[in-house]
Amino acid sequence: MSIAVITGASSGLGAIFADQLAQRGHSLVLAGRDETRLKAVAHRINQNAELVVGDLGTDEGIDDLIAHLGDRDVDVLVNNAGFGTYGPFAEVDARREHELVAVNVDALVRLTHAVLPGMLARGRGGILNVASTIAFQPGPYQATYGASKAFVLSLSQALWAETRGTGVTVTALCPGPTRTGFVDALGEDVSHTAIYRRLAAPEPVVAAGLRALDRGKAVVVSGWRNRFTSTFARLAPGWLSARVAGRMLRPANA
Repeated sequence: MSIAVITGASSGLGAIFADQLAQRGHSLVLAGRDETRLKAVAHRINQNAELVVGDLGTDEGIDDLIAHLGDRDVDVLVNNAGFGTYGPFAEVDARREHELVAVNVDALVRLTHAVLPGMLARGRGGILNVASTIAFQPGPYQATYGASKAFVLSLSQALWAETRGTGVTVTALCPGPTRTGFVDALGEDVSHTAIYRRLAAPEPVVAAGLRALDRGKAVVVSGWRNRFTSTFARLAPGWLSARVAGRMLRPANA
């Protein structure tokens, strides 16, 4: 049975990726920090999934997951683990920002390095990296989070080009604000912002990502409204898109 590895699988998009990949017949390796929630996900999908409990923001957590995979054939890797911060850069906790970069960027790079050579050797496989629509423009008040997702988008597109014709696909999934628990984890109420006032359902986001991976697409933006705004962000000068995004993300007391 083909193996699918999902990081950040204990809740949100990760748990839904587990549902949808299990329905496709994959054997799952679920990675996350919360063992109880991981067990609940495995129980819900009625599968004896392999659980790897650890913090991907640490070297130990990444090393443990890579060691667990060993030299087994991984057919699908979903780099979903990640989180955000919110507020003026000068006021956001620097340690938390460091942890963000470790999870959103470093863990993704190391896990991709761990599985991609084997996929290329077999001539098949897919890597789905969860980026964000914030990747298309600077994100004032979410500066580090936005930059981390811009990295994910850029890396994914580069690897998509490198792997063309090999049987391996690397795809960046760019959802907009989604009902996943991400907003609650920001630690501040952001419902007043134009960006986070409306949250999309997560199931169509996951389905869009897997369809794009099936079709060998480099990037998929889920939702027509997100496609429209991301197109504007890509075409506008950086200074303009930064100012527009800043107005849409400005804290209530700023």
